[in-house]
Amino acid sequence: MRVVLFGVMVLTLTTLARNTYSQGVQVSGGLDARYARPEDGENHEPRLEGAFLNVRKVWTDAVGDRWIGVAQVDFDDNLQTVRPYQVYLQYKGPLGKWNVRAGHFLLPFGLLATHDTERLILQGLEGVSLGLRKDTGAGVIGRFGAWDYALTVTTGLGDTHIADRRANPVLTARMAYVRRDFQVGVSVLRGDLLIGHDAGTLSGNRLQERRFSVDATKSASALNLRVEGTVGTDDGRTVGGGFVLADYAMSRDLEVNARAASWSRRGNVWSGGLGVTYQIRPGLYFRAAETYQSEGMFKNGYAIQFYYEFTKHVP
Repeated sequence: MRVVLFGVMVLTLTTLARNTYSQGVQVSGGLDARYARPEDGENHEPRLEGAFLNVRKVWTDAVGDRWIGVAQVDFDDNLQTVRPYQVYLQYKGPLGKWNVRAGHFLLPFGLLATHDTERLILQGLEGVSLGLRKDTGAGVIGRFGAWDYALTVTTGLGDTHIADRRANPVLTARMAYVRRDFQVGVSVLRGDLLIGHDAGTLSGNRLQERRFSVDATKSASALNLRVEGTVGTDDGRTVGGGFVLADYAMSRDLEVNARAASWSRRGNVWSGGLGVTYQIRPGLYFRAAETYQSEGMFKNGYAIQFYYEFTKHVP
């Protein structure tokens, strides 16, 4: 189903509406190679954590409004797992004040709406705080003055299935005030998710999830600071926590990275990390980080990463 969806999207990108002007195709891709010893103390062999291929195409009509098509497939776990990352079609209204999007995309919740950390060693908290990062559905996103907004309705199936009869509507909404180098956002999520996913099957267990989040981003000279706090319930049981991500540019090619996070479900778990990012040459990065976690006892691990990405424009 995943490969079929990717193929249908690519076909759509090449056959859309006659009354538009094509601006060519942007092709991008990347490789993520890592060696890690996680907090459980086990050593992992060097591995290709992931690879991706992204195709993006834009059509502009006579009044400047545009269609945007995005299709990205990821190859994870030493290329053993294939999954759609984002596969969607978007119509951009006048001046981008409103956009309609349909397909498989990142949820507009908290910092995930503006900062995707999946290919970083020090990541956000979505995997724990939400249980899903991407979902299939439709929504409206845009900007009104100094405000960004997003409202989506999705299936709650996450990455496991694109479609399933046990899907339930999940509502996600975010409103953010944006001013130059600062923004602050408020997000809500409400829905019943299917949990217990494994290898393309669904256990049928449902989780009633409610979330409210406040996030903020501030850039000041060489420092980028991102903060998010989330509270909510899982089947009526209170959960909550948050995280801080800080990046400080020591030079054009060297950056220091830090993360601190906490999440409370059945007990409170703290985690953190400190690392560096070095740009070897444009598109090629080396990252290393020491990570920490307290769950029963204090644990630490480490990871190193070589990450390469490219972008090509095809007329």
